[in-house]
Amino acid sequence: MRKGKCAHRPDIWTAMARFGTVGLLIAMCAGWAACTGGTEGGTGLKGLQQGQKKILERIEKIEKTQQQILASLKRRSPRRPPIDYNKVYDIKIGTSPVRGKKDAAVTLVEFSDFQCPYSGRAQPLIAKLMEAYPNELRHVFKNFPLRFHKHAMPAAKACMAAHLQGKFWEMEKLVFENQRKLDDKDLRKYAAKVGLNMQRFDKDFKGEEVAKRVEADLQEGRRVQVTGTPTLFLNGKRVRNRSVEAMKKEIDAILKGKKKS
Repeated sequence: MRKGKCAHRPDIWTAMARFGTVGLLIAMCAGWAACTGGTEGGTGLKGLQQGQKKILERIEKIEKTQQQILASLKRRSPRRPPIDYNKVYDIKIGTSPVRGKKDAAVTLVEFSDFQCPYSGRAQPLIAKLMEAYPNELRHVFKNFPLRFHKHAMPAAKACMAAHLQGKFWEMEKLVFENQRKLDDKDLRKYAAKVGLNMQRFDKDFKGEEVAKRVEADLQEGRRVQVTGTPTLFLNGKRVRNRSVEAMKKEIDAILKGKKKS
C-alpha cells in the first residue's frame, strides 16, 4: 500500500496459514530429532546419521512445497499496470456532486472513501484549493468505497441520499469530520442535522437510485484505474503530489496553457 493512500489489500490469509503450517512442520522435525536422540533406524553414530538424513529429506520436501506455494501465489496475484501520470482520462461527471463554477477552466475530480483516513485528510487540501481558485476551479466528488471498510458503503449511500435533496456537501463535511462514528444511527443523526427530510432520506438511503449512483462511481473509478483512495485528477490527469504547493503549480500551468490557446 502506498503511503498516504487507502488501497485494496491482497488476500494473504491463506498464504499465512500455509506458511504457518510449514513452520510447524520444521519445528516438529527439530523436536522429533531431540526426542529420539537421533536413534531412529539404529543406535550410535550410524543411527544418528540416518536420523539426520531423514530430517534433511523432510526439510527439503518442505522447502519444495514452500516454493510451489510462492509460485502459485505469484501466478494468482494480478499485477497492477504502472501509473501513467501523463495520461488524460475522460472522466464522466454524470450526476455526481459538483461545486464551483460550471465554466471553470480546471476540474478537480476526487475519488474518495468516507472511512479512509487519507481521504479525510485530503479535505482541507481541497478546501484550500477551492478558496485559492474560486472562479477557476470546480470540484467533482466520486464515491469509491473500499471493501475492507465496512462503513464506507453506507456512508456513501447516505451522502448520495443527501445529494438527492441538494445537501451533499453539508453531509459530506459532517461525515468526514466524524469518520469514527459511521454507524447507521450516526448517519441518520447527520442527515437530520443538515436539515434533510428524514422520511425521504430513509427511503433513498435504501433505494435503488442511490445504489445505482454509487455503483456508477465505482465503475468509473475502475475504468480510470483507481485502486486506492483518495485519487485526484486535474483535468483528467492523475495527481502525483497531493500537496497544496504542487497542486497549485499544476493548476497554474493549466491556466497558463488555457490563456495561450
